[in-house]
Amino acid sequence: MSHDHNLNLNTSQSPGGIPVREGRPGRLSAMESSKITKRITAFSVTIGIVLITLKLIVFRESGSIGILSSLVHSALDLFAALSSFFAVRYAAKLPNKLYRFGRGKAEGFSAVLQVCLIVLAAVHLLEASVSHVEAPSNIEQSGYAIAVMFVAILLTTWLLIAQSWAIKATGSLAVRGDRAHYIADMSANIAVIAGIALSSYTSFLRADALVGVGISLWLFYTAYRLARLAWSQLMDQELPAKERELIRELALKDKRINNIHNLRTRAAGPYIHIQMQLELDDNLSLNEAHAIVVAAENRMMEVYPAADILIHPHPSGCHQMHGNSIFHQGGHHHHDHDH
Repeated sequence: MSHDHNLNLNTSQSPGGIPVREGRPGRLSAMESSKITKRITAFSVTIGIVLITLKLIVFRESGSIGILSSLVHSALDLFAALSSFFAVRYAAKLPNKLYRFGRGKAEGFSAVLQVCLIVLAAVHLLEASVSHVEAPSNIEQSGYAIAVMFVAILLTTWLLIAQSWAIKATGSLAVRGDRAHYIADMSANIAVIAGIALSSYTSFLRADALVGVGISLWLFYTAYRLARLAWSQLMDQELPAKERELIRELALKDKRINNIHNLRTRAAGPYIHIQMQLELDDNLSLNEAHAIVVAAENRMMEVYPAADILIHPHPSGCHQMHGNSIFHQGGHHHHDHDH
């Protein structure tokens, strides 16, 4: 059964002409992915240090709770950026005798650390902001504060553009989590400008503190989104349905493959792992079956250079499945037997 009409969702093509969807793990070799993620995380750390320095200076001049909340947020971003900085380097290490599946899940643990930091910062900011809502104060040097926040927005926008490109190329969970921090930070900076302006140029003195409350709530939401991303990798969640369908299509390009059973996939940092059973004619020799399996692996590796692929050839006339039936049921839940 052909599904070629679904392939027009891809954004580019591999050297062999096979359509490729970007922004997913495994699209680049581990080495190429590592080069990109190392550069972008170093850039992220640098921007984080610059933002903290700028906001610390302007907070001392203005005393704005909005600036303080944004400063704490930027400090959190720096910790997250450092976590990503080290995580992507460790995750890219080659598999060895102790870690035969690689160490890609280090990116997931980095995301868990980021979630914990976000929740702690959000609680602290919420407490500080509520106290200032109850007892509002005037903001000094408001024009200067607004100017510095505009600079922070420009720097953050520059970083977000670079991070978006890196995610499109690598699908890195660590970089994706880092970008979520900076998206929240940029939104917070815009809100802080609005709060300072309202508090300074109108009678609404509590606006600055209310912005702090809003930022803390945004941080809770950011933590939730990052937790979902980390959960998907650490719990070996299947790749998205479109990715699984593309893997099936790549395998079934060989007409000698009658069907696919028990397709299982998972992502781990820059790597992905793919397992499946190929249903082949009973009368094929071992050498012929091996050649078909190798050709299928090569088609998948062309699209997923960082994939670890394990394929088991299965005779069509044999109805006895291999392995634990519990995991077969999991595969059937995804309707692998219906194609």
